[in-house]
Amino acid sequence: ADTPMIRSGLPIDEVLPSLELALRESGAAVLTAPPGSGKTTIVPLALLEADWLLGRILLLEPRRLVTRAAARRMADLLGEQVGMTVGFTTRDERRVSPATRIEVVTEGVLTRRLQNDPSLEGVALVIFDEVHQRNLQTDLGLALTLDIRGALRPDLRLLAMSATVQADRFAQLLGRDGEPCPRLDAAGYPHPVEIEYLPTTKGQRLEETVANAILRAKRSHA
Repeated sequence: ADTPMIRSGLPIDEVLPSLELALRESGAAVLTAPPGSGKTTIVPLALLEADWLLGRILLLEPRRLVTRAAARRMADLLGEQVGMTVGFTTRDERRVSPATRIEVVTEGVLTRRLQNDPSLEGVALVIFDEVHQRNLQTDLGLALTLDIRGALRPDLRLLAMSATVQADRFAQLLGRDGEPCPRLDAAGYPHPVEIEYLPTTKGQRLEETVANAILRAKRSHA
């Protein structure tokens, strides 16, 4: 079956009402949007207002650095500390509380949680962010989540997001009864980009290298 397309080419904030409706009625959706459009941080926060969201949002990220950064950005947008409305869990760090409604997790954390709690009790929506970055953990987590939805949690909603994913194939995968779930395609906000290559220091951690590059860019463009 053809994938139903909803509101193609609009900015992401204008696509959000259609996304909420798609998740409400179909239980799953695929969202494509360019890098920098805000899908990682804007979408989970906007979905907090949905009346069908009767539990926590799990936002899956492929790397620990992105997991922490996404949680901190969303918490900052709310004017809160990480661990309140928005928290995160990685292999070596956990900052959540009973008030947490969005929990950003890494792929390994999701897999272990699915093994320990096959029903994902208390979770209303699982968002697979950057789903095009496929690896064993991502595919296993998605397969287990689909199995749980089919056998134990028909109310569990799923959202796949990416800039470059083959949206029609994922819409078919997340659909039900042979029918694909809705697909939404949001536009980005173009900004001029300049590329500069900076040398790395031997033994320096990736986080430090990125931080130094950002500070240098801020100083040169202040």
